Amino acid sequence: MSVESLGSIKIRFDGKAGDELGEAIRLHIVTHRDVTLVDVIKFLYQSVLGSFHLLDHMTECEIEAWIKKNLATAQPKEEPLTEKLYGDRWIRVNLGAFKQKYGDDHKTLTKLFMKGKEEKRASTTEFSIKLDSLLKLVVSGKIRPLDSNPDLLDLAADFFADYEQKGFPPLHHSSLYSKKNSEYLVVPLDNLRNILS
Repeated sequence: MSVESLGSIKIRFDGKAGDELGEAIRLHIVTHRDVTLVDVIKFLYQSVLGSFHLLDHMTECEIEAWIKKNLATAQPKEEPLTEKLYGDRWIRVNLGAFKQKYGDDHKTLTKLFMKGKEEKRASTTEFSIKLDSLLKLVVSGKIRPLDSNPDLLDLAADFFADYEQKGFPPLHHSSLYSKKNSEYLVVPLDNLRNILS
């Protein structure tokens, strides 16, 4: 099962969530456009594991150049500056809203992003538990395809098994989601107020 296949099926959330994690997932689905299961997996990945996949593989100079490039291409937007992830470790900073408020200040954004290195690492076990909860929402029919696409449950179960076997590598958003939702940067929540005040 490929990311592209799972990332081509738009999803919806039916009914009430039942718990805090389910509610966070439900809110993510209903407040974003063209969400797929891949995008919800990414939401959970970032909620638990943050930005370590970038912090571990890029130098500070590379990160600064990457942030500068992404901020330069971001369109200023009157939108909320931040988007809550699940838990209290990480948060998304909307690049368009940041640019609207702070201009092309990539240095501040880089400083904020680099603070992620100081965060305590969560385990992939914790992430795996969140994925199990996500799969239960699919099994229960709370998360279902937006239209009459193939059986999401079988596709999801196959994908999750393969994804775990590969060690839970970071995923990109689906192309559907990327076209319709704002670009962002995942940063540690604790440092946000201190640096952006």
